Amino acid sequence: MTETALRTRTHISSYAVTGLCFLILAQANLLYGLYELFFGALIVAVISVTGAAYTFMMRRQQLTAKAHLPLLGLIGLTILVCIAIEPELASIWLFPLVLVNLLILRIRQALVLSAIIIALAMVIMAPVPAYERLSLLTALLLLAGAAAWFAFRYHYSARYVDTLTIIDSETGAYNRRCLDETLAKEISRSEATGHCLSLALLSVDHLDELRNVHGDSQLPELFRAISTQLGAAMRAGDSHYYLGNGHFYLLLPFTHEEGLRVIAERIRRLVGESRWPVAESITASLGCTTRTEGETSVKHMKQRCTEALEEAHRRGYDQVWHLNTGTHHSISSTSRVSTSSRSSGSSISSSD
Repeated sequence: MTETALRTRTHISSYAVTGLCFLILAQANLLYGLYELFFGALIVAVISVTGAAYTFMMRRQQLTAKAHLPLLGLIGLTILVCIAIEPELASIWLFPLVLVNLLILRIRQALVLSAIIIALAMVIMAPVPAYERLSLLTALLLLAGAAAWFAFRYHYSARYVDTLTIIDSETGAYNRRCLDETLAKEISRSEATGHCLSLALLSVDHLDELRNVHGDSQLPELFRAISTQLGAAMRAGDSHYYLGNGHFYLLLPFTHEEGLRVIAERIRRLVGESRWPVAESITASLGCTTRTEGETSVKHMKQRCTEALEEAHRRGYDQVWHLNTGTHHSISSTSRVSTSSRSSGSSISSSD
C-alpha cells in the first residue's frame, strides 16, 4: 500500500468515526434536552462527514491536500462555543479532537492547532474550579504527548521505509525502481520545457575477472566505493543509480550531448586514475545517449545506453561511446589520436 492510499484510509476512518461519535452525542443531548449541545454535536458530525467526502475526492493528492486544517479548525471552534455554553459537559469533546488532529494533520500543525484550542478552552472555563481545569489540562497534555510520540514514530518509520524502497542497500545509490520513476519524470519535464536530458550507463570493465580473483564477497565494498565517488563527482541536480553487477546509471538533466561527453570522460578518467579497495586499479566504460526531440520512452533511452555500452566494450573497454539515432561518437582512452569519418557518424580517440 502506498503512503497516499494509507493516508486516505486513515483520514476517512478518522472523520467517519468522529462523525459517528458526535452523531451519537447529538442524539443523547437531544434526549436530555440539551439543545445547544445537540446542535453543536450535529455541526461537528456534519463537518466530519464533509471531511471524509473531501478526503475521498482528494484520494490521489492526499500528500498535498490543504483543506484538512480549516475543517479541523471549524470543529475546534464549534467545540469551544459548546464549552462556553456547558463547560463541564462539552470539555470532554476536546479529547477526540486532539486525537483526530494528530491522525490527520502533520505533527507540527496538529500540535499548534491543539495547543491553541486547549489554551482558549482554559480561558473560557475560567469560572470552573481550578482543580478541575488543572486535571483536564493534565489529561489533555498527556494524551497529546502520547499521540504525538506515536505519530512521530509512524512518520519516521514511513520515511525510513520509503527510503528503503528507492535506495540500494549495497551501494547507497538509488535503485532501479527509482531510476524508472525519475527518468520518466525528467523525460516529461524535458518534453514540456525543451531542455536537454542525457543518460549514461557505466560498467566496471572485466568484472568476471575481478570476481574470479577476489570473489563475490569482496566486490560490494568496491561498488560502494565507486558509488561514493560518483556521488561526490556529480553536479547538483544529477543523480546516479545502481542496477547490480557493476552497472551504474547516471541521469543528467539539462545536459546536452557535448556536456554529456565531457562529464562522461571526466568520470571515466576518475575511475581509471583512482585507487580502489579490493582491486586497487580498475577501468570503466560508459554508454551514453541524449534525449531526442519528441522522445518519451524510458525503455528506448535505456536501450540506447545499453547498445552504446556494448559498442564501447567491442572497441576495447575503458571507452566512452555516445549513441543517438543515426549517429555514433566515441571518446577512447587509447594513447593514439585518430579521426575517421563514416556515413553513420564519427569516432574520436583522444589521449589521456
